[in-house]
Amino acid sequence: MSRNKTYATIQRRQQGVTLVELMVSLLLGLVLTAGIIQVFAGNRVTYAFNEGLSRIQENARFTLDHIGYNTRMAGYAGCLSDVTIYNNLNAPNDFRDDIGNGVQGHNANGTGAGQSYAAAAVDPAPSANPNAWTPALPPELNNRVIPGSDVLIVRSVDGGATSLVSPFSNSAQLFIFDEPPEFGQGDILVVTDCQKASIFQLTNVVDTGFGVNLVHSNAGVFSPGNATPVWGPEQSYGLGAEVARLESYAFYVGRGASNRPTLFQLRLQRQGSTGSAFVPEELAEGIDTMQLRYGLDADNDDAIDSWVSADAVADWMGVLSVDITFLARAADEYGMETDTAVYNLAGTQFDPVDDRRLRQVFSTTAGVRNRLP
Repeated sequence: MSRNKTYATIQRRQQGVTLVELMVSLLLGLVLTAGIIQVFAGNRVTYAFNEGLSRIQENARFTLDHIGYNTRMAGYAGCLSDVTIYNNLNAPNDFRDDIGNGVQGHNANGTGAGQSYAAAAVDPAPSANPNAWTPALPPELNNRVIPGSDVLIVRSVDGGATSLVSPFSNSAQLFIFDEPPEFGQGDILVVTDCQKASIFQLTNVVDTGFGVNLVHSNAGVFSPGNATPVWGPEQSYGLGAEVARLESYAFYVGRGASNRPTLFQLRLQRQGSTGSAFVPEELAEGIDTMQLRYGLDADNDDAIDSWVSADAVADWMGVLSVDITFLARAADEYGMETDTAVYNLAGTQFDPVDDRRLRQVFSTTAGVRNRLP
């Protein structure tokens, strides 16, 4: 009996804990849980920071490389020196065709060097006022560009040119090898022999057996079509001449598919089989603004005399280099700290709407190779 009584007493003493023990256990559990939550939250903020920074830097590398390359090629017409250019297109359009003036820009009013600009919204809408830029935006860019951001236009010919072959050209045809680049009806092409260049629209591609015939008729189904389908002797091309596709780009900050400010290129490309048109393409999301400065040679000595914004350029042929600066931001907000900074972009003080996004300024300078000594 004594042994059983003792066992029962021990069992009763092990059936629970005191209130003090319970409270201590709960307190220790809360402290441990709070520590885990704090570590998790800290790691989450660090991860968001690193992810945002990586995305910003990735976008910056791609954007600077792409815009820089096209700027360096501005004005290239198959030769390094300036040539006489014949535009055979119907209704010539300087925005599209003016490869002799390979680089141009539009300065957002109020964003010149030494000026300050405050963004009106985190995700501003494009402006329908072309006069908010100097010079005013062409119709192709109306209602595409967000306020407070500059626009860069570059034109050239594609570096992948192909040579003409005998009989080279006549008044209505050009002849190239049997396996040409992917030229198609509706493409706008440029042929050059380093003394002159001709712009035309390709209306037919015919395999003649001894070469491919590039026809440039005035068939009415094409847009813009050829106003001069039959060329005079001043546009005769022979051995050494090459033909390539016309490249025209406008780089600007607009509103992307995500409704965030996004760097775009408006690129000339073939649409269907009868025409060429400008098509907008997203390059990099999260670009608050792009600011441009132009290295200007005012006295024709092949040296830059000043760096100015587009509204101060009287002769675009004097631009030797372009300084490209933009403000990139992370896609999402993170942490608790608000970004109240004002950013210096090539002399322009840009103040984004205060939020919790990471931002960084990037810049590059691209020389216009065809104008450099």
